[in-house]
Amino acid sequence: MKLKDKLRRWSLSPTARISMGLVSLLVGLLMVLDLVFKLLPDQRTMTQTVREQVAVHLALQVKRMLREPQSLPLIQPMFTDLVEHSADVQTVAIRREDGTLVVATPQHEQHWQPPSMGLSTITSVVVPLNTNNGRWGQLEVGFDSPWPKTVTGWLMQPTVQLVAILSTVSFIAFYLYLRRVLQHLDPSKAIPERVRVAFDTLTEGLLVLDLDGQILLANSAFRSFHPQASAVLLGRSIDQMEWLIQGLRDESDIPPWKRVLNMSEPILGVHVDLTDTIGEPRRALLNCAAIRDATGNARGCLVTLDDITALDRANAKLRAALAELETSRDQIQKQNEELTMLANCDPMTGCFNRRAFFARAEGLMAHAQSSGEPLTCLMTDIDKFKNFNDTYGHAVGDLVIQQVSRLLKRAMRTQDVLCRFGGEEFCVLLPGFNLEQAADVAEAIRYAIEMEAGSSIDTVPNLRITSSFGVSQLGLGDTQNLLQLIERADQGLYAAKEAGRNQVQSLDWKVLHSMA
Repeated sequence: MKLKDKLRRWSLSPTARISMGLVSLLVGLLMVLDLVFKLLPDQRTMTQTVREQVAVHLALQVKRMLREPQSLPLIQPMFTDLVEHSADVQTVAIRREDGTLVVATPQHEQHWQPPSMGLSTITSVVVPLNTNNGRWGQLEVGFDSPWPKTVTGWLMQPTVQLVAILSTVSFIAFYLYLRRVLQHLDPSKAIPERVRVAFDTLTEGLLVLDLDGQILLANSAFRSFHPQASAVLLGRSIDQMEWLIQGLRDESDIPPWKRVLNMSEPILGVHVDLTDTIGEPRRALLNCAAIRDATGNARGCLVTLDDITALDRANAKLRAALAELETSRDQIQKQNEELTMLANCDPMTGCFNRRAFFARAEGLMAHAQSSGEPLTCLMTDIDKFKNFNDTYGHAVGDLVIQQVSRLLKRAMRTQDVLCRFGGEEFCVLLPGFNLEQAADVAEAIRYAIEMEAGSSIDTVPNLRITSSFGVSQLGLGDTQNLLQLIERADQGLYAAKEAGRNQVQSLDWKVLHSMA
């Protein structure tokens, strides 16, 4: 950017320069009137009058104390306190007519400057002390100079502050008034009429700005974007359109029509939120491009607004439809999971039903046969379950089944498969466990059922629940498939019941020992 363009950018506007000239004339006129008519108060006279009044009041108090001998020792402390706590008083003393100091603050002689001819000045005030026999002496009060000694002190002077405030307020008033008056000038003359008519045919809102952001042209489409844009815009600053400034979604502190002046490329697609008189939201896209002369220097800015309210509403409806579709998909998936649960699990206990059990057991069987890893089966039955239904009713019988299944599931690993095989009968497959390990698991479950299941049912006190277990291992006792494995475990369960119930039995123990 050339030097003259930089100087022109940082120079004051014509409105500001005219306002400063008017302020200078006003202040100069005020000074002339003050010299002739004394409009401003005389600060020196006012200050000296106030200080003489203070000294007179102090002299009256001293006279009363001089009449009372017991009060004489109090004069010195009073003077000292006055000097210490007063910002203006430097020294105080009582001097006899013969020149003898009766009472004085420290270093009175060094600070005191006797006024000529005995007349008080603004820094040295003398008050006579008279008695019935004539003049007895005088009260001498030395004050600090009221005139400021620093620049800050001069700025704090009432006269200087009055001139500064008057100048500032006058400048603001002149500036606002001239700015308003200058708006009535017709900046549209800078653009030919045929160009403005052509711009009015565009469906996009369009503004032409100068380098200071003043509006040179606004087409009819732009004036229809917002109620506040329908007024006369020519000559106004775009920064005065709060509805446009507040609607910008751009995170930058500098508006795009100012940033684009220092850029070689236009700024496109800035989102703007607009709201009409009835509160209905509107959306627009703002584009900015610098207007440059033949030498490439920026001379203004072209701003366009494209209404995308209809497109935005269509996108909102599409997003709502997609959200509903997503919700429906989640509901269908949840329902499918519920149907799968109902199809694979027993509704009372949550254990696998027989169909799901055999479907999962096929994979375990194939893996055990191919890898050689052990696979064991547990069959368990609640001892004398019919007595629970006959004695306490089916509701208690259902609770017994649920408590036993809870303890069975608690003992299961992730890879184990638990199935409600019949009414009160359960079947478990334990991959990777041999016969002894499976028997230990069955014994632990049996003990847990005996100790915890009965006490978990509050409706029947002291209820005792036990279970019997049968254990078998694939490959022992001619068990070559799943049905044979389950049948072998069921035979062990029958043996446990025949042996007195509430125990673990296996027909494969003899086979295992004989192999050993």
